[in-house]
Amino acid sequence: MINKKGQPGKTRSEQAVETRQCLLDTAKKLFATNGYTLTSVRSINRELSMSDGILYHYFPGGKKEILSVILREGLQRSFAVMSELNDELEDMPLREALNRIYWQGDRLFSDDPDLFQILLKESDNLELNETQLLSDVLLERTKWFTGFLARRYENGEIREMDFSIASQNFWASSLTNWIGKLLKIEFLRKLESDTDREKIIEHTLNLWRIP
Repeated sequence: MINKKGQPGKTRSEQAVETRQCLLDTAKKLFATNGYTLTSVRSINRELSMSDGILYHYFPGGKKEILSVILREGLQRSFAVMSELNDELEDMPLREALNRIYWQGDRLFSDDPDLFQILLKESDNLELNETQLLSDVLLERTKWFTGFLARRYENGEIREMDFSIASQNFWASSLTNWIGKLLKIEFLRKLESDTDREKIIEHTLNLWRIP
């Protein structure tokens, strides 16, 4: 396919992928800003100057299906980004590894705040499979980090403790940071701040160090 400038244009398949993503991005922004209930199919199409039929062509289930896809693909993407770090983190000094995990977690929020806004605001509209996916993502990261701490103990870097509880407490810091940003709670330490992040890590290491 050649466009008017004589350059290769987008194929129908590429155009379809682009249209689908535009619908998802627009709906996500509206859901995060106005809420799921107050966002109509027509308002999504109006933002993109599309007819109502186009949205239903890509998402026959309407905005309920769109919400499900936004959450599913967003959570899967976040999980993939975090999981890609696993091997790299194993070889890092512990302090550096904790800093990287916290920093990456904050970046996930900063890169896609609308996703977390929707998760916080639309809990009543989540289907069982979407809630389960979020639970699975958190459980998988907690399970991996539990093993990570156990291996650090075997290497003599930290003391023996309940690694599962330590893992849950560690991830709770990231969750607290995300919720604090969403609710604009200023008194919480911020993981995007190098100084605050270093203080949190130092406090954590003091709890984990061998007496």
